[in-house]
Amino acid sequence: MSDKENSASKKSRFRMARGWVALACVAFALAGMAFRVGIGTPSAFGIQQISAICPLGALETMAGAKGVMLHPLLLFVLVVVLIALVGKAFCAWMCPVPWLQKFFRPKKRGAAKGGVGRDAPTKGGAGQGVPASRNDPGAASAQVESSAAGAAQAVEFGEEQAACAPSACAACAGAAACAKALAPVGGARDGVQLDSRHAVLVGTLASAAVFGFPVFCLICPVGLTFATIIGLWNLVQFDEPSWALIIFPIILIAEVTVLRKWCSKICPISALVSLLSNLNVTLRPRVKADACLRSRGVDCHACVDVCPERLDPHSGRIPECSKCGKCVEACPAKAISIKLLK
Repeated sequence: MSDKENSASKKSRFRMARGWVALACVAFALAGMAFRVGIGTPSAFGIQQISAICPLGALETMAGAKGVMLHPLLLFVLVVVLIALVGKAFCAWMCPVPWLQKFFRPKKRGAAKGGVGRDAPTKGGAGQGVPASRNDPGAASAQVESSAAGAAQAVEFGEEQAACAPSACAACAGAAACAKALAPVGGARDGVQLDSRHAVLVGTLASAAVFGFPVFCLICPVGLTFATIIGLWNLVQFDEPSWALIIFPIILIAEVTVLRKWCSKICPISALVSLLSNLNVTLRPRVKADACLRSRGVDCHACVDVCPERLDPHSGRIPECSKCGKCVEACPAKAISIKLLK
């Protein structure tokens, strides 16, 4: 196997793992229907009367009942403990939305590979400081590949030459300025975030209180995905057609194509989990400072460019991290790892 093929294989490990976990969730739900054991779906895993509903569903249930209910409360506490252990991992490893987006919105090909330094052209005019690719998923892959390739050249030059070799890094804005360690890039969503998702979260709970039932569950993409799968199963297994097989997919497609920023701007599940993820201190990306190219003066920012959540793994507080592993794969110096503890 060539070095290029071996590198591609390594870079696909996290993606393959996420894919297998997503397929396992579907297989788990199908197995429950096939063997009639009622083990549920990611919206409500469980056996018979014991179901681990999603944290938002638990809060909606209590809001709809206008009171505290023991069962939903205990399940909510259980989910809070799980989130404290794994953070926002659900968003990258179990939620079907990222996979639906990949299917209905494939990346644009032929994106220009322009400059990848901090002075690269930005969207929104001068002074915004956000590289265009961070807002354009079609160009992000090209930018990361160019940045990582240039930074990889710096590694080959060795520790001494990497600091200021003129051609050391394609991401280096000025070789003359590469004489000392550079500060972390910083991510646009580092730290605690309060945004439009949280406004939707408040509206979700308010609607449940007003109407007396979890209104958001009617359009939740997680629930709709598995409701569609269940509908297809009933159609094949029991010859039971349903309008849901038309309505649910239409709503899903609208959510992942029309509402293009569902995950980062709208999803109330993401909003709630991100708040609870402030408790998370395990399974976080850790950067080995002396191995990072920025410590050698190389203006590499591949990890920040590739992050779908727009985070910098150098930051001490990144509750929005979904443990997707893309920063680990993108780092040309292999300085990032996801560890159980520090």
